[in-house]
Amino acid sequence: MPESYQKGSGYAEFKRAVESMLSKTDATYLDLRERILFGELKAGAPYSAQDMAAYYGLHINMARRLLVALKVGGYLTRSGTSYVISTFSQSQVEEWRLSLGAIVEIGAVRLAQSGGGTLGPLAAFIDERIRNVSVKHEEFFLGAMGLTHIVLGGKESTLANLVSQFIPQAFFRLLWMADSYSVRTGFLVEASDRFLDAARTGDLAGVRAASRLFFDGIAPSLQMLIEKMSEGIYPVNDRQDGFQTIEDNIAGYPTYAGSSRTFTPIIEPLEEVGQVTLPLC
Repeated sequence: MPESYQKGSGYAEFKRAVESMLSKTDATYLDLRERILFGELKAGAPYSAQDMAAYYGLHINMARRLLVALKVGGYLTRSGTSYVISTFSQSQVEEWRLSLGAIVEIGAVRLAQSGGGTLGPLAAFIDERIRNVSVKHEEFFLGAMGLTHIVLGGKESTLANLVSQFIPQAFFRLLWMADSYSVRTGFLVEASDRFLDAARTGDLAGVRAASRLFFDGIAPSLQMLIEKMSEGIYPVNDRQDGFQTIEDNIAGYPTYAGSSRTFTPIIEPLEEVGQVTLPLC
């Protein structure tokens, strides 16, 4: 080992270089995500590692890894051997909304049945992270992600891991953006309050209804968002620090932008899965 590394100066320099590289990787991921969600990069347009490397000054291998990270997040789609900017269709987004709503409902019932000891901390979380936070601030989005994570059962839960495999992270960002077209806001807080009231009294029908309230309430604005995006019309990016975080996925695991760990498989939407007929034996 070189003497400089033995003394620590070489290691410190190496560490700074790695941190700088990671910072650039994260910044690239954040910028691309925002450019995709707000239409600067057009849906359906091809996007390659060479494009990314040239635009951001990245090494080609890092650009390739970032492509995979963005694909797993739902921001890019594979088209043969290439990548294209994801197109979010009404049928695809509606499938995700209904699926997430159904799975969250199961989690809500389980949480309500787990006993009153969990409800106090949950209520405190809602007050601190959601109720008193502006919906336009990214902290609200992160709080909503955290609440969903809790309702699904946490990092080790089957429900949370199922959602992380089936529903890409981009969908949660779309849910947040859809609020731009809401006639009224506050569905998440209202649904949370109704859930807590129902859970405290053991009203499981009320728990289910509270869970559905948010997903049914956000449906019209989500539909409008996707409709306008398909026409090339995007909401004004008026979010406060709105796209500065690479959040954990819904199962609570970090998003490793540019890492081989992003090769986690994701179940494709039903409309993208070919119809396969199996012979009866």
